[in-house]
Amino acid sequence: MTVAIALAGWLLALLAGWRVLALGRRLELVACAEHELRGPLAALTLAVGRSRPLEPGVVDGQLDRARIALADLTNARRGRRASAIVRRHDMGRLAARAAAGWSAAGGEVRVDWRAGDAAVDADAGRIAQALGNLLSNALEHGGGRAFLRGRRYRGGVRIEIASRGGVSAPGRRSRRRDRGRGLAIATRAIEDAGGHLRLVSGPDGTTAAVDLPLADV
Repeated sequence: MTVAIALAGWLLALLAGWRVLALGRRLELVACAEHELRGPLAALTLAVGRSRPLEPGVVDGQLDRARIALADLTNARRGRRASAIVRRHDMGRLAARAAAGWSAAGGEVRVDWRAGDAAVDADAGRIAQALGNLLSNALEHGGGRAFLRGRRYRGGVRIEIASRGGVSAPGRRSRRRDRGRGLAIATRAIEDAGGHLRLVSGPDGTTAAVDLPLADV
């Protein structure tokens, strides 16, 4: 009887622990989805506030990001992220959208695209998440300036997002947490497309290198 009671106690403890972990995962998924809703809404608000005509691509890129964030928020109740809607996209076009979105919001993003037509199979919303977060961090660290470069390598395309002047000193704890969450979101979004993200920091700044496989290569 004593052994049975002990085993029952252990099982209840394990069940309670599993439920706590599951709840924690759902809460983190909700927090990530909310983070991704704030990003495009903030960018569009800043862009509209500048009273300048918006290019169609600017709105489209931010709506792609908001769309996947809303889908993630719905799926967070079940403890998972939304399934990717994979289609073929020109990576140069998606990169230009992301850069234009933050330029319209008041940042200075210089683009040097030398990858030509670079077709990738991915969810446009996930790519918008990745590039949006990386550009946001670069602009913050680079005093409102960032550099986006694109080039090909064998079988893939590399997008580099760089900021000059080193990484800025961290601010409030909540801001540090948001930056860490944004980087995690970017990493997962890139991995969803079969790529990977690498960060390189040095005295001249930080570069985020995104490698994505080209379609049908």
